[in-house]
Amino acid sequence: MDHTKINLIVRLQHIDNMIESIMSLQKGLPEEISALDEDLAFTSRQIEARKKIADERLKLRERLNGVITDCREKIRSFKEKQTLARNNKEYDALSKQIEYEEKEIAQAEIQLQDIAHAEHHSQELQKKGRDLISENRYDEISEEMMPDDVLQQQMTDLSEQVRQKKEELDGIVIETAGEITLLREILLEQRAVVAKEAKRLLDKYDHLKSGSMQNAVVKLHRQACSGCNTRVPTNRHTMIVQGGFYVCESCGRIVVHERLFEEAATSAQQ
Repeated sequence: MDHTKINLIVRLQHIDNMIESIMSLQKGLPEEISALDEDLAFTSRQIEARKKIADERLKLRERLNGVITDCREKIRSFKEKQTLARNNKEYDALSKQIEYEEKEIAQAEIQLQDIAHAEHHSQELQKKGRDLISENRYDEISEEMMPDDVLQQQMTDLSEQVRQKKEELDGIVIETAGEITLLREILLEQRAVVAKEAKRLLDKYDHLKSGSMQNAVVKLHRQACSGCNTRVPTNRHTMIVQGGFYVCESCGRIVVHERLFEEAATSAQQ
């Protein structure tokens, strides 16, 4: 068996591992930022929905109060005209108009009461939510129960967390950019060598890496594939120790002796 080819692919995996190690300095920050952004967007939608309802209620209340004011002014005018009515027919016609305006007032007042009841209900729900918060019973709080000021504070806190996490991530990216760029250049050079000398192994490597698998080449650890912990057949141990490789029957990874990774690390330092 030509062990030179497997050495080449191990070196490729070693460089990939070095890049991944540096990228891990980000400590899952991109995922954290994404999750925080989702929470922030959800909280913002809640606040906007409440604001929209409050604005609509305010506009409706102003319109209804305007209707009531207009109706009362009309009633006042109609009553003045009644005092000047020349006959019963004219007086009765004005009375019907007054009755109509009074009905309009009554309907507007009912709608105003509905608005007041809805607002009171919202306040009661938020009061209940505040009590649950004080008792640390967050799992019992519905969206409607979350107090307005708590939502606003949540949005402020989430915005600050996102800012801090992005600032931390930007710092890490800037700090490691040069090293990442250099390693990626080395990776491309190593891929070119492997493509020339061990194309079939490179195809196997790329196929494994095309999924969610980070390590296509792994060490033999305690007589097992360190990628999935499946035991390697005893009759393949000698070949691995001698510098060969074994394709794990469980996960498909290329299993090699840890010595090859140590040699790859030494070679990278030279």
